Amino acid sequence: MKTYNLLLVCSFIFFLSCKDKVNDEKIVDIQKKDTLNIDVTEIKKIIKLQKNANYIDYRPDNPYLPTEKDLLVLIPFVEQELKNAGYKALPNIEFEKRIDDLIKDNKVKRYDTFTTIFTNTFDRKLVTLDKFEFEFDVNNQFAVKKYNFMTPMLFLEDVIKVNKDNSYSISIPHYIIARNKYLFNDSQADLNWLLVNDKDFLMDLVVFLGYDKEPSINKLLLNHYYEMFDGSLPVEVERIGIFFFTKDLNNNFCIRQGLLDYVKNNTTSKDNRFIYALDNYAYALYGKDLDMIYGSDDPAKMFNNIEKAHIVSIIASIEIPAIAKYKQVNPELWNNTGYSLYNLLVEHPEIEDIIVKNNYFGIKNMKQVLEDTIDEIDVDKIKRGEDF
Repeated sequence: MKTYNLLLVCSFIFFLSCKDKVNDEKIVDIQKKDTLNIDVTEIKKIIKLQKNANYIDYRPDNPYLPTEKDLLVLIPFVEQELKNAGYKALPNIEFEKRIDDLIKDNKVKRYDTFTTIFTNTFDRKLVTLDKFEFEFDVNNQFAVKKYNFMTPMLFLEDVIKVNKDNSYSISIPHYIIARNKYLFNDSQADLNWLLVNDKDFLMDLVVFLGYDKEPSINKLLLNHYYEMFDGSLPVEVERIGIFFFTKDLNNNFCIRQGLLDYVKNNTTSKDNRFIYALDNYAYALYGKDLDMIYGSDDPAKMFNNIEKAHIVSIIASIEIPAIAKYKQVNPELWNNTGYSLYNLLVEHPEIEDIIVKNNYFGIKNMKQVLEDTIDEIDVDKIKRGEDF
């Protein structure tokens, strides 16, 4: 940690705002020589106020409600400590592009100084998102403009330690450094650190923001939740499908292609866990969640008929070739894998028309998969002596 001398001249001032009004008090100034001029008295006041904020299980009667002001006073500390740790801020255009790629269609709120990236869905209503925007335990992320880094809300006392003689020392949690170096400096070493020390953040990137381009993070997410769901009662491994197919905060249908690619590339004759889970998930699209496995993520209610047929097609396009490839190699394991497309077409023949009308959803092998499945259904009907 480093202790900074108080200096008088500043080149840029962060003004603190509350309810769109500017507060003239200069609490933290960023100086030309990358040093800080700090109003220690004001910092101590903010630290005292934040001690009465809601946080996890601590719910005071009259809580302090953090605002944009609490974020703005934090920004100079994070900016300087990132720089001291070797973080290289991207040019503005490149940083904005990476943020846009990261958030995709998720809800954001743009300010002059930063962009709020909402990472908690709550009830999906904007009024609720706004209410908890700056809460310390919500884990929203804030993309800071000009200085081009990302940070969550942090308690000020976790960043600056003020001594009785008003001297102080500054440091930020290492995960802030590692996150920014990985996301914006492409640091593999920092990704490796995050995979061990900041797993929840990495999984949240996939779950809430759709960041599915890194196979090692996809592996972390899928293995973590498969083990969690497999150990639950009732066993609900199929619930893992909620990470592959979902709706974002704008109610857009989202397909996590990176997760699907991971399943395709890592399914083997000895490992069909995710194929098996997705096969069962396909049935949930047309069933009733009697065990309340899904809650608000119930796929039967979340998706329309076209989206359901699309999901069934994606699963079948992966599952059926895998069965053909591995069942003879390891029949004992692969006999546990179902055949959801066959069974769903029998129960819901309208799925075929939806798939065809939507040009097989652009899935390369889907036309052949569908035709082969229909042929198999017809052959079985003949064997049973049924009319077409």
